[in-house]
Amino acid sequence: MFEISEETLLLRRYYTPFSKYMNPDGTPTSRVFKPREKDQGKLSVDLKNYTTYEKSVLDPSKFFMCEVSNKVVLEIGLETIHDPLEDGTNDAHALILTFELDDEIKPGLLARKARIIRSIAEY
Repeated sequence: MFEISEETLLLRRYYTPFSKYMNPDGTPTSRVFKPREKDQGKLSVDLKNYTTYEKSVLDPSKFFMCEVSNKVVLEIGLETIHDPLEDGTNDAHALILTFELDDEIKPGLLARKARIIRSIAEY
């Protein structure tokens, strides 16, 4: 594990066909950045400089990708840690920490600052 710089881009994938994850203009909703209760306030992302869009998206027919700067995460009072998967399948894996489960504001701020990777050509 290592410290993640402000400039590091964080990749987050989200389901394409479900309106609860996508606004009419294709941008992610706050739900994309809201941790599930079972994840205990942790949100899974990939570090862009340690992976490719192709690897991170897994299946472009099911998922879209977006990216957000770690600087945004830090500015809203969250923290990002490098958390490679123990089975060795994803060395780029990281977690955004310290979400409150009832917080709707921070996920919304992240969604508004995210840049969408729209087409497969961008992967």
